[in-house]
Amino acid sequence: MPLKKLTILALGWLCTFATYAQTYYTQSLKDNIKSVQIGNHYQSPVFPVVALGSDDKITLRFDDVLCNATTYSYRIVHCNANWQASSLQETEYMRGFSTNYIDSPAPSNSAYYAYDHYQLQLPNDDWQYTISGNYAIEVFDDNASDKPVLTACFSVVDPKVGIKATASARTYVSFQKDWQQVDIDIDYSQYDIKDPLNEIIVVVTQNGRTDNQATLTTADYNQQHTLRYLNNPKLLFEAGNQYRVFDISSERILSERIEEISYFKPYFHATLYPDENRRQQAYDFWQDVHGRYLVHVQFSDQSDLDADYFFTHFSLPVDEPFFNSEVYILGEFTDNKLGSKARMQYNPQKGQYEKTLLLKQGGYNYLYVVAPKGSSKASTLPIEGNHWQTQNEYDIKVYHRPFGSKSDKLIGFTTLIANTTY
Repeated sequence: MPLKKLTILALGWLCTFATYAQTYYTQSLKDNIKSVQIGNHYQSPVFPVVALGSDDKITLRFDDVLCNATTYSYRIVHCNANWQASSLQETEYMRGFSTNYIDSPAPSNSAYYAYDHYQLQLPNDDWQYTISGNYAIEVFDDNASDKPVLTACFSVVDPKVGIKATASARTYVSFQKDWQQVDIDIDYSQYDIKDPLNEIIVVVTQNGRTDNQATLTTADYNQQHTLRYLNNPKLLFEAGNQYRVFDISSERILSERIEEISYFKPYFHATLYPDENRRQQAYDFWQDVHGRYLVHVQFSDQSDLDADYFFTHFSLPVDEPFFNSEVYILGEFTDNKLGSKARMQYNPQKGQYEKTLLLKQGGYNYLYVVAPKGSSKASTLPIEGNHWQTQNEYDIKVYHRPFGSKSDKLIGFTTLIANTTY
């Protein structure tokens, strides 16, 4: 075969491989898998991050509403900073068995929408991590290892550097208005880095969102063993607004944002009051949990099993639809992703955007965002407005990839809450 054709084939194969490189998220991949949550419950707030060598545990929880007591297995993939699989072999990042079973499920207690509840804790007797970095859990039916029903992400940090971060409303775009500028100093004086400007990757995430995440591969300054990221445009975030809040932990007592909870055989339905566009409203503070949700049932000490599922109805009246854009509900319960699970539908008869989601009883946070069709990044401005006073949560991860290494080490992690003093 001519060399030219071989070259074209090789380039085509590389492009195909790059196209199908999987990026892992915490999400359900099957309609019957609900309430996928992962975190280190030794922390408050809960993050899916543990320290290397600590006694902390990562706990994965999920429900299967098919109630077939399915035998689920799991395997764990080591990932780089971009949440794509690293080049490491399993023996280089773990001890134990490559594939393991999840314990038998616990059935729900008298729920109208019955389910089986599963839990997995890591590390355990069957699997232990040995190095820092990102890890993705793939859960699959025992007979379909190539078709995971969910993926869940967590990180293991080996703290080697100090991180100092601030969030300010003083930006080159505006002053105390629509934006928050994150500045970061990384002190590596106690850690050997051969080429600090090229070996360090910093990833900053606002409220767990995936669409506006910032990744920096070089610092703005390197001064006296300190990498500085100052007034960096990649670290300029829309300020947004406090998250909207609702509580469906009781079918009898209606919380402030719930208009009605009714039983239409065979299931419960919860209808939220129509939401308002907050763009022109003055900033109003209330405590939120930055997009998370908590499974909870009033007067229960085992909410994981006592909670029922409600068909939960959202509505957002608008003067006119966003013809060239999509409206999404963002929060942990929609995987913080711009996808079909979060996308709302416009109802022209009622002049509003609508969405119905099957949600487990508890307390929820959410925002409305708007993204141009085909865009991977959304804005809070059209519906929520932007207010510099908003208490956004930024998690900051620092990765080290030495020259010639096959993976990214996680050497630092911290969280920053804008506009707080603690």
